Amino acid sequence: MMPTVEEIAVKTIVSIEIDRPLKEAINKMASSNLRNIVVVKNEENNHKEFFLLTINDLIDYKLGNTNGDILLKDLELTKAKVLRRDLNILNVLNEVDTSDKYMVIVEDDELIGVVSYTDIINNIDPKILMKRQTIAALILQYKATTTYENTSTIQAIRLMKDNNSDSIIIIDDEHKPIGIFTTKDFINLIHLNSDLHKPISLYMTKPVQTLSEYSTISEAIDFIRDKHFKRIVVTNETDEITGILTQKELLRIIYNKWIDFIKEEGDKISKMNEELLSKANKLEEKASFDFLTKLYNRRKFNSFLEYEISKANRYGEQHLSLLLVDIDYFKNVNDKYGHLVGDYVLQEISKILTICSRDTDIIARWGGEEFVLMLPQTNIEQAFFVAEKLRATIEKHKFDDVTHITCSIGVSQFHKNEEKDTLFKRVDEALYKAKKAGRNRVEMEHMGNIS
Repeated sequence: MMPTVEEIAVKTIVSIEIDRPLKEAINKMASSNLRNIVVVKNEENNHKEFFLLTINDLIDYKLGNTNGDILLKDLELTKAKVLRRDLNILNVLNEVDTSDKYMVIVEDDELIGVVSYTDIINNIDPKILMKRQTIAALILQYKATTTYENTSTIQAIRLMKDNNSDSIIIIDDEHKPIGIFTTKDFINLIHLNSDLHKPISLYMTKPVQTLSEYSTISEAIDFIRDKHFKRIVVTNETDEITGILTQKELLRIIYNKWIDFIKEEGDKISKMNEELLSKANKLEEKASFDFLTKLYNRRKFNSFLEYEISKANRYGEQHLSLLLVDIDYFKNVNDKYGHLVGDYVLQEISKILTICSRDTDIIARWGGEEFVLMLPQTNIEQAFFVAEKLRATIEKHKFDDVTHITCSIGVSQFHKNEEKDTLFKRVDEALYKAKKAGRNRVEMEHMGNIS
């Protein structure tokens, strides 16, 4: 029997009333060694609402110079996901979104526990299914955010935020890891009012404990449990960083393996597990990555874009550009050479887009032979230059079995406070213009309305 969320939840809860100041919440988080704290709002009818103050919120407030005396009720806090106490942990996986790192358990408006993805990982243990699979094949999808030891702490924090990462690895001149700085360290720094202009090496945790990319998933789970880590830094044979895996990603792997096991034992499972299989299929469809190209898929790209749009709106002067790439006459490739060659071309294009892009750029397969790139901190003129570089690189690339491949690219820039669909409409129109003008070219959106 699977345990219920109440059985695995943390019962000693640290919370704070919503009418208290931000600095009091920071003090509680630092003293309790927490990355999140539950914020309670009491309504007039004795009903309570629960919110979370997260480390990502604190980073935003610090970069925005938010005054510590501001009341929590005046901040835009994330409403906490509320769970029933009798849910078993497999049911939880179908009730919550993967962005819900922490969930609260409530009965009769009273907070009785907090449960996290970490708690779930520690209570689902189908390790026997993962004895042979290594993490080498997985880690290519999860890039680590890195910086050098002389980088200022404030620059390192901005880099973490721009990459939507909860940690940054500090490396030496040979790209070997020498330390790590996490969101937990950030909370302590702002609690102590430390000087963020000093080098990150002063505040990093060292040495970095790493795991070989040839370790099995089972060994990775043991490692993360034994060390009580939130993440695994993965290295190759020469001790260079190949990526980073969080507990959340490990959970996704465990869950998919668990579903495979349930399918094999289908004649023994109950109706509840059959319903779980149905929901698992939907979960598979929402996976973050395109199977063929290993790039982000449309759904994951949209989540990154929404985040960047909200950031651009918040800080006003930040630029954000999109590139929409379409392989010219791709249908002819499939018709003449076959779909296997067509798949090869898509994979080669994906590699070119990745190699020619920055770590901060987001690349996705938009569908069929279309790819989309999001370029933060990039105006339309800079984006046009990037697009031309991509177009020329693809045109010169020698593809096996295919004589010549070109692409057409549309470029657009985000307008403050506009809808995401409006931005995509303009980049799509720019792509159409490039194709109509003869293909193998780059076209920008109409510049008249750009402020």
